[in-house]
Amino acid sequence: MKLKSFVLASCLGLASFSSVAGMAFDNSQRTAQDIKRDATAKPQQLIEFAGIKKGMKVADIFGGGGYYSELLSQVVGENGKVYLHNNRAYLKFVGDELIARVKGDRLSNVVDYKREADSLEFADGSLDAVFFVLGYHDLYHTSNVWNIDAKGFIKQLKNALKPGGRLLVIDHSAPLGTDTKHSQKLHRIDEGYVKNELVNSGFAFVKAGDMLRNAKDSRKISPFRPEIRRKTDRFVMLFKK
Repeated sequence: MKLKSFVLASCLGLASFSSVAGMAFDNSQRTAQDIKRDATAKPQQLIEFAGIKKGMKVADIFGGGGYYSELLSQVVGENGKVYLHNNRAYLKFVGDELIARVKGDRLSNVVDYKREADSLEFADGSLDAVFFVLGYHDLYHTSNVWNIDAKGFIKQLKNALKPGGRLLVIDHSAPLGTDTKHSQKLHRIDEGYVKNELVNSGFAFVKAGDMLRNAKDSRKISPFRPEIRRKTDRFVMLFKK
């Protein structure tokens, strides 16, 4: 993504969409690409579902190019803060998008937060919420540059949250009962496994949402395949500390 995309969105004068968490999103400085993604990502519904409000401190874990971080920044406002997290291995996949997103302090309440998975370095009880979108399966994906201690990572998130703090988890659905079997090649994970793991790690399950469901997804193909990209069946679950 190039900076000219931001100029394009501004020049088009794209209108704000509906009110979420007590405020309306301003699309005037968003890219045309981001606005197009809203149709399948349903960010307004997700942010409302997670209960994000003004003044909150939120971590966007493995946030990539910062699509959600930009919207979260509008909701939490000038007294809130968003930590747009990536590790070194993730950065090569986000490229110019992340650079353009944070260049020139254009999102003054967003911190470009580069930390490795084994050392997130959030102070205990410092976060009101965590957005963990399409990255949970990566806790069970390995390569020569990627190997995460899942239990240790989850513990870090739990410690970083305030009592009652919220964890939103969204990921590509794998067939039920397959646990982490498809995390390696298909970048999917069984939602039942995620729920059980987080509950056993001390989180309380709050609710599930169906806004990203797609019954036409077989759950047996890679989410990067063109015919299903950004249209996979995705589970949405909210937990609290």
